[in-house]
Amino acid sequence: MRLPGLTRHTRIRWATVSKTVASRRLDGRLGAAAAAAPERIVLVVIAVALAGGAMASVGLHYWWTVLPLAALLVALAWRPLASDAPTPGQARAGAIAGIVAVAGTAVWTVVNVAMAAEYLLVVRDPGFLTLSGLWLVDHPSTDIPADGAVEAAASGASMLADASEAWNLAGDVIQPQGAKMLPATIAVGGWFAGDTGVLAANVVIGAAGILATFALARRFLSPLAALAPAGALALTVSHIGLSRPAYTEPLALLLAVGGILYVWRGIERRSTTLIVAGAIATGATTFVRIDGASGAIGSLVGVAVALAVVEAPRAWRRAALAKFALVEAVVLVAGYVALHRWSAEYFERLESEAYLLLAAYGVLVAVILGWAATWTDTLRGDAWLPGLSARLGTRGAWWIGGAVMVVMVGLASRPLWTTGHRGTETSREEFTNGVVEGFQSAQGLPVDGTRNYAESTVSWLSYYLTWPMVILAIIGLGWATMRMVRRDAPWAVLLGSMLAPTLLYLVKPAIVPDQIWAIRRFEPITLPGMLLMAAVAAWWLASRLPRASARHVARRVAGVGMVALPLTTWVSIDAGAEYPIASAVNVTTREMNGARDMIDGLCALDDGRPIVLVGTSEMYGGLRVMCDEPVVLALSAPTEEQLVEMADAWGEQPFVVTRQVDDVPWTDTPEPVLAAQVKHSSYTLGRLPRTLINRDYTWYAGVVNEDGSVAPLSAVPTATAP
Repeated sequence: MRLPGLTRHTRIRWATVSKTVASRRLDGRLGAAAAAAPERIVLVVIAVALAGGAMASVGLHYWWTVLPLAALLVALAWRPLASDAPTPGQARAGAIAGIVAVAGTAVWTVVNVAMAAEYLLVVRDPGFLTLSGLWLVDHPSTDIPADGAVEAAASGASMLADASEAWNLAGDVIQPQGAKMLPATIAVGGWFAGDTGVLAANVVIGAAGILATFALARRFLSPLAALAPAGALALTVSHIGLSRPAYTEPLALLLAVGGILYVWRGIERRSTTLIVAGAIATGATTFVRIDGASGAIGSLVGVAVALAVVEAPRAWRRAALAKFALVEAVVLVAGYVALHRWSAEYFERLESEAYLLLAAYGVLVAVILGWAATWTDTLRGDAWLPGLSARLGTRGAWWIGGAVMVVMVGLASRPLWTTGHRGTETSREEFTNGVVEGFQSAQGLPVDGTRNYAESTVSWLSYYLTWPMVILAIIGLGWATMRMVRRDAPWAVLLGSMLAPTLLYLVKPAIVPDQIWAIRRFEPITLPGMLLMAAVAAWWLASRLPRASARHVARRVAGVGMVALPLTTWVSIDAGAEYPIASAVNVTTREMNGARDMIDGLCALDDGRPIVLVGTSEMYGGLRVMCDEPVVLALSAPTEEQLVEMADAWGEQPFVVTRQVDDVPWTDTPEPVLAAQVKHSSYTLGRLPRTLINRDYTWYAGVVNEDGSVAPLSAVPTATAP
């Protein structure tokens, strides 16, 4: 901008002074605050999640318990977990990178909040998780009183007080499926912005995960270079598509990456406090997902290796490992105890897998603690790893790194030489086979319900990262393994935390293989870990160039390329398709748009009566939570006698809603009271969803008379959801 009335010399001098003042500010306290801001935000969101999960686990989830506890955790951790003071040469770059990271993530948050899902129909996990969060806004726990629904459902074998696997009857309460930290965390959004706050809260969690990835990348890349993997994560279809609805994976990512970050810094600073903070974060993943122990196993192994090889006093290393193992174990077990208490039937359905993980983890803790006990001046149980590193040397370390790369390449090549199948022994597998058959038929693929597509798990990663990024990540894994073997201790923490769940799910994904559902297995640590490894490889390869100018250009190209590559997955071109250019609908559309207006419309028709829902189980939770009235699900057409029995059990005439007009004993021909359309992404095998599924709903409603007949409500203007 030209300043009037000033000579050219004065303007140049003024600009120079302004630039100098700004630079000094970035080199001072303001710059330090800007550089620390990403980690501060990560700390706040983790503290809220821990506080919410803890209070929900003891049935005391109120704003006046969760928010003060979160504030206390932040206050206690503010100084011990503070970012390291930047080196003089990196202060300004750290401040600029921090500002860019926070500003970019803020823009990402605003955009995705505007596109936040309305996942209020229980067709997959975000449905019951979102509704659980809505319930926790005004209730201390996720136990939902049946309020007479059990007695009302006794009128017939096909009348239920709960619904399928998502809502389970436990005595006189209904328990939503799953762990409770995510519902407890998104409920905090409801205290500030009502239902909209709950629907948008997972986007904030996803944003914190981006900043955690940036903060971790900054441990081994320059501050500006660390923006590349964080930006790439932000632009992946997976992170966007899993953050807009209430999927558990973004919160699991935040805890896993945050835990690695704290332990990494704890090892560098010889801080037991930071290492214990990492143990709390990694152990708390069981409050989010039932398979949280798989990541904790890798974290424990990584920390043990790191503390065995790092150059630090033996007594400190032994104590730090014992504290990490014990704290992580206590938090991890507490997560499973909470899951068993608040989702008993769900835990029982998966108890064999849960107990197997717990047993493996328990054995590992015992072995690790036993090994740590030998870390004495006499026994020197920690000396063999450094000795092995010395014997291997740099060449041997590269051989081990190369072996890791060969394993990854072998896993990637499986579609060329094998086809994965599952068994049909259990009813759950039979259900999965039927679902897969349906997806295959819809796409015109050969029908084989036993296919699990496990041979394509590395290809799944390429759908979101692209093959160039996957190749770079494999090279980065080899380089990081070499650094670990050469006793660069923190790399053991990242590799252990990443490789344990990654290799497990690459070999045995154990999930319905449609996208983006299947990529959930890899969102918490594999995808961010692969991006970090890709960045490591890109910068290492650039450093091998002989000329400084070439290295500088290569790093710039690598940074831009990392951010740009995920964008290429947003659009696909198929000249032979009906629509030759298609977008990734998880980015360009709002998932389950229309569901909120539909449920609100049905609740508005009910004047406070208990509800009989005929034939549509996906609406059970929405009506029970959002209408806050007891619900009986009628899987078959209720008779007048059964409706009379329900009315007697409740002590009032219930409200009936249905889409199956012929399944209700009407007194007169009913007219629709509500019509709506709900949109969500399609279920696709072997690629990202590029099309939408439109669910059309036409609802009929009425009130049960004393003789069991149902008087239809007067028709109202049809409201079609957008």
